[in-house]
Amino acid sequence: MAQHYQEDADDTEDSSILLNAVVTWFRVYQVPFDQSVADVLCNAAISLQSYGLEGRHITDYLIQTYKGPMATRATAPSSSAYH
Repeated sequence: MAQHYQEDADDTEDSSILLNAVVTWFRVYQVPFDQSVADVLCNAAISLQSYGLEGRHITDYLIQTYKGPMATRATAPSSSAYH
């Protein structure tokens, strides 16, 4: 039973890290919230976390890779195009 609570705590911490990264991106670029932009950023943050990046590294990557809302659009080159 204690393990179940630990897993919930880990999930909450992971969600907080991802939420903070996305909210920080919106603050840095001073743009109003947009669900489609947030979806792109959240998906990228989840992928980065699955590769082992944490906290500030995820935030930095989002800010450096998606330079404003236009960079999140489907017609914008993806970060994989540069790797």
